[in-house]
Amino acid sequence: MNGIDSRDLDPQLKFEIAGIEGGEGILKCFACGSCTARCPEQEVHEEWNPRTIIRKALLGLREEVLSSEFVWICSSHYTCLEKCPQKVNVKGLMNQIREERLKEELEEDLTGTKRASGMDPSLKYRLAETDAGRDIYSCFACGTCTAGCPERDLDPLYSPRKVIRGTLLGMKDRVFDNRFVEICSTHFRCLDECPQGVKIPQLMYAIRELAIKEGYTRK
Repeated sequence: MNGIDSRDLDPQLKFEIAGIEGGEGILKCFACGSCTARCPEQEVHEEWNPRTIIRKALLGLREEVLSSEFVWICSSHYTCLEKCPQKVNVKGLMNQIREERLKEELEEDLTGTKRASGMDPSLKYRLAETDAGRDIYSCFACGTCTAGCPERDLDPLYSPRKVIRGTLLGMKDRVFDNRFVEICSTHFRCLDECPQGVKIPQLMYAIRELAIKEGYTRK
């Protein structure tokens, strides 16, 4: 592991996050680790660690924080909030860190308008226009589908919630390249448990069909 070079630190990062609604709790965190101890995502991948992300943000390690995959993975379990002695809304913090990352990806094109590099905000709309994809707006990323998905026995990274969340965010390349879209079977355990009644297998089918229609081919 490389040491931290103070010349690479950005002391303003924590204030930028704290200045966004939902991110103010970062200044109350004293890195006790209660959030990480309760985080169910840790069971999937030990590097998905909310305490580490918050600590790095407080130190000003901008690049490491904004490139972390955990800010996209974090779900609305709120078990961290229940145990946090400072009542820091970790989910809210991850949302704001993600927003900061997207903001930094904005680049100005020749017309003077700004767009998110690598993002396709219209992806969810194109998917929702199909009969199989119209459920996309009903999902609020609770993670129930992923918790009961038998495909995770094959690979812990197979996650329907991650695919849907990426679609809503417009991460087209990551969504189309996610192997779970092809692996998903019609067990329908997710449908039995989903509080919104989202038909996950149909959504995965719709994403596959949209990828084919738009000429996407796997590497």
